[in-house]
Amino acid sequence: MRTFRLKQNKKGVSPIIATLLLIVIAVAAAVVVYAFVSGFIGQTTTTTHAQGTLEVQAISVNSTGIYAYVQNTGSQTETFNAAYVDNTLISTTNIGLLTPLSPQQTALICINGTTWANGISHDVKIICNDGTSVVTNAVS
Repeated sequence: MRTFRLKQNKKGVSPIIATLLLIVIAVAAAVVVYAFVSGFIGQTTTTTHAQGTLEVQAISVNSTGIYAYVQNTGSQTETFNAAYVDNTLISTTNIGLLTPLSPQQTALICINGTTWANGISHDVKIICNDGTSVVTNAVS
């Protein structure tokens, strides 16, 4: 039977150099992961923007329109953009207030142009330019 012997003169990488190579590879991998994660987190946190806060103080419905007292309870000025009644967009020509509303200010918004039947509940949604909205229910 034949036995094989390893050659004694075969040279390899020394243990110190092998250890240093492993450390360099681990550090490079950590830098790549850090760059990916910090770029992802930085991108998601910088794209957010603040929205305001609105509250309906009072609302009434009669045959001529819907009248809502809306207060800006946030810290930034809001400008009303649109109104929906029962998921139907109301034309801006039929909304009585399209001027900016300062923080802590209350305004009367008149939504007219449609005849509202008595005794029916209506869902009213008012939306501002920055996406801030308030939803309430009114009974005529």
